[in-house]
Amino acid sequence: MEKGADIGKVFTRLSIGAAAIEKVAKFANDTHLGYITSCPTNLGTAMRGSVHIKLPLLGSKANKAAFQKIADDFHVQIRGIHGEHSETDDGVFDISNRRRLGRSEVDLVQDMYNGVKAMIEAEKKLEASAPKPVAGADIKAGPHLKKVEDLTGFPVFPAGNKSLLCKFLTKDIYNKYKGKKDKAGVSFEQMILSGSQNIDSGIGLYAGSHDSYTTFSDLFDKVIEEYHGHKKDGKHVSNMDATKLKCPPFKPDEAAMIVSTRIRVGRNLAEFPLGPGVTKAQRDQIEKTVSEALKKMTGEHAGTYYSLATMSKKDQE
Repeated sequence: MEKGADIGKVFTRLSIGAAAIEKVAKFANDTHLGYITSCPTNLGTAMRGSVHIKLPLLGSKANKAAFQKIADDFHVQIRGIHGEHSETDDGVFDISNRRRLGRSEVDLVQDMYNGVKAMIEAEKKLEASAPKPVAGADIKAGPHLKKVEDLTGFPVFPAGNKSLLCKFLTKDIYNKYKGKKDKAGVSFEQMILSGSQNIDSGIGLYAGSHDSYTTFSDLFDKVIEEYHGHKKDGKHVSNMDATKLKCPPFKPDEAAMIVSTRIRVGRNLAEFPLGPGVTKAQRDQIEKTVSEALKKMTGEHAGTYYSLATMSKKDQE
């Protein structure tokens, strides 16, 4: 197995490996059944050569019959990329030889190649005849949306989607905010890209800066209230004073039951954008600012800061 499309190279490596093993131990084999396996379906070559291939048009429901006919004509089978009986919702399919017994390994790899080649040609014909997308038309949400420029219209999610972006991003809200940016210069499209791409996200909406929550409040307010139960006029009070805790020590037998304790908070520096909008230079400045503050700590809190960018392999270990 390897990334890419060099079928001959992958088959050559397999052949070399199999030959090396058979120099020291013979494989179970006879002239009637070929290579012997416990599952009768694998007798003969016990070979399954496959590729994972992107066929979003040919693999659509509208072209299901044509897709299957090519598979039947070339003796290959269609699966999702997660194995037998799996489905796909991203247009990527596993195509493999169907035959095993009575034909050589070369014949079966050739079956797979010929079938894949025919599918590629069919996909290209569908691409050529497909109507060009109309600017502003609805688009399908999914992993094919790789960058902000791919968000050319209102993202439509699959039925039953549970993300809060899907729930609260109406066409009215989308049309109100599309093409707009917050005060940090982060676009609305950037904030909904991850959720439009990763349709299994629980939230799917990520602020580009503090101002995003104000500039795009019609959407963020709904998501916040749904998740936190915190209304638009709600107030939040922070308190990091550990002396206010009412946590007396556990009894020895109780303390012995606790393996470890961890408390964390999320904090972002006010003068910088948030994750979706921060630049590499800004990230470096954030690291510099925070690491310099940490280096000034004393007593039991003193320590050495290791940057991931410069940490040695020894330190990593």
